[in-house]
Amino acid sequence: MQAASIIEFDFEWRPLHNYLKAQGIAPPALPQVAGEGTPQLPSETLYDWMVLNSRDATDGLRLGEHYRISDYGVAGLALLSAECVDDALKVVKTYMLLFNKDIAEIRIEQSTPDEVRIAIGLNSRPGWSEQARLFHANVLASASFKLFKDLLRDDFELLALTLPANPGDVRPYQEYFRQPVRFRGSGIVFHLPAQLLKTPIPTANPAVFQTALALAGESFNDLLEREMGGLKQRVVALLDSLPERYPDIRWTAQHLKMTERTLRRRLAEENCSYREIIDQARQARAQRLLANAQLSIEQIGALLGYADSSSFRHAFRRWTGQSANLYRQRHSGKP
Repeated sequence: MQAASIIEFDFEWRPLHNYLKAQGIAPPALPQVAGEGTPQLPSETLYDWMVLNSRDATDGLRLGEHYRISDYGVAGLALLSAECVDDALKVVKTYMLLFNKDIAEIRIEQSTPDEVRIAIGLNSRPGWSEQARLFHANVLASASFKLFKDLLRDDFELLALTLPANPGDVRPYQEYFRQPVRFRGSGIVFHLPAQLLKTPIPTANPAVFQTALALAGESFNDLLEREMGGLKQRVVALLDSLPERYPDIRWTAQHLKMTERTLRRRLAEENCSYREIIDQARQARAQRLLANAQLSIEQIGALLGYADSSSFRHAFRRWTGQSANLYRQRHSGKP
């Protein structure tokens, strides 16, 4: 299978079948249905059938529990290896908007200094009843809730949740989410502590994260790049994941699936160069090593790719206006 198509695999099929099996429901024999000239994935056809034949909207909460990060292949690998919740949300937003036709938008907003809101706008397919739309909203709310808990190993605090207007009994929702649930509007809003965005993910692994992105399709990477703040930030994250000396621009361009000329041009459009990014990356790593590691100045210079310690010392003084020895004394207590 080509790397560009790996992320387009029908990941939704497994959780749907697991839910039907748990409920003792035999999956129907459904043909592929064309939608706007493009055949639906088998999971899209099956999900549409499940929504239309749901017995109770709250059954969507139980269906959402069957969505697991490990079912999502390369995208799931990127989620599990992301450095913090904020980075994971960028992956989620990119994946959902690219591959999930039932989600109209995802917005991450700082509502107060202490609260952040993640708002999910929903698309409704033609022919869905009010109960079907509520069932669908419940699936997405439950699946998102489970994703947060799985990423953070249940160390997850939810302040409140807003779901589409529901005239029925609210008690099942209060019991399920164990937090206040409001019913208004047409989308889903998670109300979360603002500091949650910077919470480290226990399974974070920058090298694995970059490998997952290298395996993903071009469209996914283009959208994620924009979510990350541009190509410069994408390159910075890649370099930060490498434990050894920094690669030349040719290697980086190949890893990002573009030509060296394209990489130079696109960085120039963001008013920077590869040389400048390398220089900034070296400075940041040098400061971390001097403050936290028990390495000598000579060893740190070699790790950063300098031919000798004097070249590294000169570069460090240019970056910070002080010597490497003085910086170490002030930040690590080492004489």
